[in-house]
Amino acid sequence: RVAAFASLLWEGVHRNDYVARAPPPGNFVVPPTKAEEMYMPETFGRGGSDRVIIE
Repeated sequence: RVAAFASLLWEGVHRNDYVARAPPPGNFVVPPTKAEEMYMPETFGRGGSDRVIIE
């Protein structure tokens, strides 16, 4: 799980990158992303889920 916070975001598309340690080999589901404003949850964004294969 990753949590990111920002004081101000301009309108448009935003991207957060991070580095994570890979688990043992296998086929894993990456859960969908969700973002919302803390005090105005009607302002939100969502992303799709994905799969990751670790060899």
